[in-house]
Amino acid sequence: MIAKIAEVFRNNRFLYGVRGRGNAGYGLPQLADASRETLNATNHAAARAAMMAYRGPGGRRLGIMPGLLVVPPSLESATRKLLNSELGTGGEPNEWKGTAELLVTPWLS
Repeated sequence: MIAKIAEVFRNNRFLYGVRGRGNAGYGLPQLADASRETLNATNHAAARAAMMAYRGPGGRRLGIMPGLLVVPPSLESATRKLLNSELGTGGEPNEWKGTAELLVTPWLS
């Protein structure tokens, strides 16, 4: 330690290093919901409703508003239809248009 301090005073140079490990994810587990169900309006609605109903300790609502839909490349087309189409199945207005941002990632394949 003293050698490091001497280096600073004699040569005006700081010696330092970093050693670490890290991991990153989507964040808190209560902010995500995974499903293996078919991607359709009914299952999307159920997942959103379940996430908005999440409660914390003591029964307090967490106030989660889902805004990101993460899918593998195989579901990109179906998800774009669900989130961007003006009309849903049967010709009625698509209530899910614009309700979430789409993120396609090969890590889910």
